[in-house]
Amino acid sequence: MAEEKEEASLKLYTRKGDKGITCQYNGTRTPKSAMKVEAVGNLDAAQSWLGVVTSTLPQDLFCLKSPLLTLGHKFYRLQSDIAAGKELIGKKDTEDLEKSIDEYMGQVEPIHEFILPGGCPTAAKLHFARTLVRKAERSCVAYNQTGSEPIRDEDMAFINRMSDYLYAMARFANKKEGVEEIISKEEE
Repeated sequence: MAEEKEEASLKLYTRKGDKGITCQYNGTRTPKSAMKVEAVGNLDAAQSWLGVVTSTLPQDLFCLKSPLLTLGHKFYRLQSDIAAGKELIGKKDTEDLEKSIDEYMGQVEPIHEFILPGGCPTAAKLHFARTLVRKAERSCVAYNQTGSEPIRDEDMAFINRMSDYLYAMARFANKKEGVEEIISKEEE
């Protein structure tokens, strides 16, 4: 009997979500369509894409691996904050992102126009990650508007800064790869 219970606990599936309901961290059963589930799911999608970026870095951009892994760990902390009401992301986390943004942007040419997402493959993937973070941010804002359990200001600031961070990292990747960025305005 004990062996059966241990074997069952090793299974990945529980069948409990088959009808569109998920179990929250606190044990509450919630529809998978709930705004909170959507917000955390969108963050998960962005974090998963960062795994793609990290796993496909070319040798000359391995300098981005550690910062991307650190961001991945912070993604988990952020999701815990939102899903379980933890307070794992703080003001210093956002300040650290801002410092890194300034460092990356200090290494690229200033621009005064929008650029087209893309460039080298790593930059293109980082731009896509940026859009996924923006989507997650919008779903967090929508969740906040429900008025149920507001997402902490520290978490919202961190989410907002993450997309700026990924933008700066994408620009840095293009610079390091020697790929010229294309401004969005078409030449006439």
